Amino acid sequence: MSPLDVLHVDTATEWRGGQRQLELLVTGMLRDGWATGVACPRTGRLWAVLSEAGVPLLDIPPGRDPRTTLRLRASDATLLAAHTSHAHTLCGPLRRPLVVHRRVDFVPSGGWKYRRPEAFVCVSEAVAEIVRSVGPTNVHVVYDGVSALAPRPPAADGPTVLAVGARVPHKGHDVLSAAAALLPDVDIGIAGPGDAAVPGVRLLGPRDDVAALHAAARVVVHPSREEGMGQAVVEAMLAALPVVATDAGGLPEVLGDTGIVVPKEDPAALASGILRALAGDHPPVAAAAVRARERFGVAQMVTSTCLVYRDILGGS
Repeated sequence: MSPLDVLHVDTATEWRGGQRQLELLVTGMLRDGWATGVACPRTGRLWAVLSEAGVPLLDIPPGRDPRTTLRLRASDATLLAAHTSHAHTLCGPLRRPLVVHRRVDFVPSGGWKYRRPEAFVCVSEAVAEIVRSVGPTNVHVVYDGVSALAPRPPAADGPTVLAVGARVPHKGHDVLSAAAALLPDVDIGIAGPGDAAVPGVRLLGPRDDVAALHAAARVVVHPSREEGMGQAVVEAMLAALPVVATDAGGLPEVLGDTGIVVPKEDPAALASGILRALAGDHPPVAAAAVRARERFGVAQMVTSTCLVYRDILGGS
């Protein structure tokens, strides 16, 4: 790998929102003339996607493996950008400027790990406030960049009310299940990977046709109990679908007054919000689409992130 201005580090093998954003960021940086690359496990989908795009890559073990620190030490990148918690830990001992990207809205333990980075880049003000609460002051908010999905004909199996996201505990699908029990005549489905059972809700599995599911749906619901930002919500806004989401993390920032926001962990409120949206009692979807285009563009995300990197590189 040739000398780099910035080496991004992602220790995960899954393909979720953070990995999609890293792909958009690094390919945008390369187009803008940055010398940049990515250290990630060869066994993950991110490696395959970036390899096909011609991104310089460094193979590292998945997870919290100390061999990653040794491999990063051997690289000659000027600045390291950590995109996972394990990457943050493993980059810490290296004498390089470090920027940490943080996407989650739970309170960290703090300590040396959070004093070490030169800067944090957070996906919402909600996440930034949590990071500031444990000490760091050089904290920046850069919203995810989300593009409208290409339109597709409606999916034959598309539900009336659609949730998009991995079936993991913080996504609140158990709350959605409890809300579904209050709405026995409403067809609700979840598109996303995972093994968790969600009674009363159709499980559509991992999908690469979310635009087709959007075309079949009347409402998108996002029942998270924790959420840094919520790319699926922005995609729904761009598709001009009414959104019902909880007040978790950055979701209220994303929607503003263009969606229905209900308290998290409240099945009755979630069910009521879904019924309101189905009845047409929701803010104008055109206003939501305008908000999404103006606030969450990919080019804006790349430019804002690079401003943070330039500031640190200039100071180093």
